[in-house]
This record gives sequence, C-alpha cells and structure tokens, in this order.
Amino acid sequence: MPIVNASSFADPQDVAAYRKAIAQGKTEAEALKVGDNGIGKWGDITARDDVPMCALPPEDWVAKWGAGSNARGRKVAVTYRGKTVIGELRDTMPHKADIKNGAGIDLNPGFAKAFGVRPPFMLHGVKWEWV
Repeated sequence: MPIVNASSFADPQDVAAYRKAIAQGKTEAEALKVGDNGIGKWGDITARDDVPMCALPPEDWVAKWGAGSNARGRKVAVTYRGKTVIGELRDTMPHKADIKNGAGIDLNPGFAKAFGVRPPFMLHGVKWEWV
C-alpha cells in the first residue's frame, strides 16, 4: 500500500483558474497548467463533491489495468488519519517524473468532503490501494 502526498484537484478554485485562463485566450494546454477543467481523462465530471474520485499517475493504473479505458471507475481505498474512504479512479495525473508538487494521488471535492478538509490542500501520509 503506497504512502503518498495527496493534492486536491477539480475544486472550485481550480476550475475557476482554468476558466479564467480560457477567457484570457489561453490554449487548453496552457489553462490546464494553472487549473483544472473538472473533466477526467475518460470524460467524467470530476468537479463534484457527492462522489469521491481520484487521479493517479499512469505508472500506477496502467501497470494494473492497461493503457486503455479498463482503469476507468476502478475502486480505490484512500486512508487519511485513520479514516478510509472508497472512491473511483476517474482521471490521470502526469507521469511521476513530471509531477511538480510531490503528490502521488489527486483527490476531488468528494474526497475532500468525506475527509473533512477544504481544498486546495496537500495531505501527507495518505495511503491508497485498489479495492
């Protein structure tokens, strides 16, 4: 069971930063560098607080499920401060070598709500495993 840092994604501030960049004429790629569009790799709306969703680096999900869409929606148990929440893989992170903030998993507003934390956040000592 990996122990990693967990960052927030697809939260209201993240989506607002993305939309602002788009409104300023930035490209999709440029806007994604400053925010999140709230839509996961496979087209799922990740900017919601009613369903815990996560993103993992491709090295983690491809190794288990392959490079296609077979990983979409797979259950992931995430534990923080002794509380375990089951969520779904609905997005991907950059490759591990390209992650700038040191996170090993991204958690959406649904996970934030379940853990009682407010985005944006960086949580330390988070465990995750496939269910």
